[in-house]
Amino acid sequence: MSQPVNVPRGPKALNPLWIISLFLMVSEAAAGTAATQTQGWLQAVLVIFSVAFPVGVASAFFAILMQRPYVLYAPKDYSKNPSVRDFVNALNTSRSRSVENMEASIRSAMEEVIPKMLDAKMGALSRDVMVAEAIESAREDFRHRFIEISYGQMTHDVASVQIPVGEDTVVQEFLDEAWSFAPEWIPPYTYGDKWVLVDQEKGLSYRKMGALWARRRGKGSDDRLLYSTGISAGDILHAVPLSQL
Repeated sequence: MSQPVNVPRGPKALNPLWIISLFLMVSEAAAGTAATQTQGWLQAVLVIFSVAFPVGVASAFFAILMQRPYVLYAPKDYSKNPSVRDFVNALNTSRSRSVENMEASIRSAMEEVIPKMLDAKMGALSRDVMVAEAIESAREDFRHRFIEISYGQMTHDVASVQIPVGEDTVVQEFLDEAWSFAPEWIPPYTYGDKWVLVDQEKGLSYRKMGALWARRRGKGSDDRLLYSTGISAGDILHAVPLSQL
């Protein structure tokens, strides 16, 4: 019978959450112990500190959680170990783009429908129809602010995803986010070597982009605008292993 193989594991990442909790426990234990060993006004000060300190830490924690959540986690908390830069960009960029796209879609729908409502005398049925048109207009506009990527040729565990893009989206930012949904066996920064994006409707394979493409030209990353490659919002792409092309 074969012996089980012990796979060595790397050290557990000590993220800021652990550091904060450890610091809080040590501080509270020290203040509580000191309070039992003193008397008078000094004891009162230590008791007040023991109560006020965790309240202050909690307030600061929630303020950071709302404004800059990425500083509370280590990149190694995630299975694919992204770099700090990619991790922060992923938290900030996608969320802000989604909000911007939603606001733009709502604005576009309202600009189209409100003049019709003001110019026409309509009953309840007409208003319902107009509202339905506004919803459909917003849905269609919103759909064309994303790029849909299917991973069906890589894995069946990941459904198609929609990545928000804008006029200022750069290639590397887009590919980093596309890779974050890819299966675990795809290493980072291997676009164009292990996998590519294909537009089956247009019959195009977008190989000439990404970190490897940029390094061959003496650049650290592909900082071109995404639309310059021919990819645009509303496209439906397929992530395909190069071995299948």
